Amino acid sequence: MSVLERQFKQQVMRRMEQSNKNSLNKNFDEYAIQSIINNAKSNEKPVLAWKFVAGKKMTVEVVFYIIRKARKELIVRAASRDGKKLLGELAASANNLNFYLPEDMALFQSEVKQIEVSGDIRITMPSMIAQVDRRKDFRLFIENGIRATLEFQKRGHGQRQLNQFFKKECFDISASGASFVVSKSEKKFFERDDLIKSLSVKLGGVSIEVGATVVGITEIEPLPSNNLHYRGWKIAIEFSKISSENSRLIGDYVFRYLDLDKAI
Repeated sequence: MSVLERQFKQQVMRRMEQSNKNSLNKNFDEYAIQSIINNAKSNEKPVLAWKFVAGKKMTVEVVFYIIRKARKELIVRAASRDGKKLLGELAASANNLNFYLPEDMALFQSEVKQIEVSGDIRITMPSMIAQVDRRKDFRLFIENGIRATLEFQKRGHGQRQLNQFFKKECFDISASGASFVVSKSEKKFFERDDLIKSLSVKLGGVSIEVGATVVGITEIEPLPSNNLHYRGWKIAIEFSKISSENSRLIGDYVFRYLDLDKAI
């Protein structure tokens, strides 16, 4: 095995270890499951129904309309008129449908029992809900086809303290922070605990304004998996001055591209 192949294998293993940060805790307690679902219905919490179709994750916002505890069933309704057709298409495409409760960081899968004339769908009450540690967020490692960039001005260190504009593709991103790679010449602009007062997070066609703090600087070797042609440094930042709405927008974007089928 060549040095390059060995480095590539090591990078793949590191990526696998990183992906484990999104591993979920499975809860089979019937009372706990019903409590989470009842709470989502009573407080009209947002719920996403999703399914992979032709390799693409399709999502639609729904509400838990009726809970039938005796029958262990849920009636699910699209949250908008536009989503009604998509919900029906997703329900008709497979026996099972996935659901995500963002505020509870919980996911479950249910059997689709029937598509009602009204467009609502009747599903089974889940026997298991998978939950993420509430101290953590889903983290998405950016790959081809995913648009996530950071734009900001940053003052350097040293005597001259030059100001420079940066536009960087994310290495990874979550609702609480992100990371990006810089060159040796750019590294001098960053030190741990540096503040970035105004940072634009570009996700597809959406721009979100936040503040950020540098929380880590890690050296990265050039490998086929990261498309680097030179040694780089990964700058990890933690978002600050971010509204709950913007945090939810980033979290929803991360979830849209995250493959969690195996988790549930």
